[in-house]
Amino acid sequence: MLAAESEKCVLKYDRRLFDIEKQLNILRYLNPVNTRKEKEKFLRAYTEGKSYGPIFEYESCGPEVGAFCRELKKIREKLEYCNDSVFAPFCIKKINYLLRFRELLTHRDSPDFGSELSAFYGTPSKSLLQEARKNLEDLKDGRVEKNLSPEDIRGVFEKELKRLGLEWEVRPADGGGVKIAVNAACNEIHIDFSALFSEAGIKGYLCHEIGTHVFRAENGKFQPLMLFRSGFPGYMETEEGLAAYNEAKNGVLVPENLRKYSARIVAAAICNEASFSDIVDELADNFPPEEAFTFALRVKRGLKDTSLPGGYTKDCAYLSGFRKVNDFLQKQPSEQEALKILYCGKVGLRHFQLAKDLLAEGILKQPRYLPEANLPYRAFSVAHN
Repeated sequence: MLAAESEKCVLKYDRRLFDIEKQLNILRYLNPVNTRKEKEKFLRAYTEGKSYGPIFEYESCGPEVGAFCRELKKIREKLEYCNDSVFAPFCIKKINYLLRFRELLTHRDSPDFGSELSAFYGTPSKSLLQEARKNLEDLKDGRVEKNLSPEDIRGVFEKELKRLGLEWEVRPADGGGVKIAVNAACNEIHIDFSALFSEAGIKGYLCHEIGTHVFRAENGKFQPLMLFRSGFPGYMETEEGLAAYNEAKNGVLVPENLRKYSARIVAAAICNEASFSDIVDELADNFPPEEAFTFALRVKRGLKDTSLPGGYTKDCAYLSGFRKVNDFLQKQPSEQEALKILYCGKVGLRHFQLAKDLLAEGILKQPRYLPEANLPYRAFSVAHN
């Protein structure tokens, strides 16, 4: 399937493309540096019945970002000559994505920035929004005691990573309304050390973060291109959908998480007309103010003035991806074999046939880590600090 000569150019630039993407670290410029201060201001005003729109501050892009972008354009020029390459078009799409995002950040001060950002990532369909609202209506807020500290969670994650023989580091999260996140490029799991966690949800976090994000990244390391580790263009919806699917399949998709995914859809759906405060008000009937703040933060991050329309709508991927992955796997002759293909690295459903063909030809290696085989969904006993 692959013409060996046509892939030499791609292999020449593959590692460098991975390194540039790693150093650019898009979320670094999306997550506010003053979240805690603005959260305190907002919640104080909220309890007093007043409206306050957070004004967020961000790390500025240094001159190295411009240098990276210039290098990306040069790599793109080289790859455009690889006419017979299977992988070159995917690398070019990734470069175009990084350059477009950088372009967006150059006019963050524009009142149209939020709308451009939401147009870039898209907004949820009407049917998805209806599903999300129904979930919020039907799934009661069964309060679970959040009695685990981030240090408790750190201990569980470090123990599981050690058991699996994976050299990943657990580090503090850097804001953006994320309780736990994976940075696959750096082999890091980030935990919000200002948050509390429920013991009921711990298996879900292991299934989501390690059983999906970490495992797919680890399997991607053994493939011929770093693209399988960093992610094919448009892989994210499948990535998050597969994580939610794994939670559901293993009986650890607790109502708390499904309500969370649904709230993100609602926030993304209304962000083009709603301010930060409007989003909190919209979700106030279903969540306490502090949680509603987090949903608004996730969709309005990137904006300085959060009273303006638009936002970072990537969070649609969780529920929409869950729906698509579930529908796709239900139609496969063998769910287990289909999952092996999806676990060869960070590929999307749109890349499934390509990955399947490459595996059949022996160009891709079979995945080493699969959630059912490697994660023991047992009742973890957590020693409280």
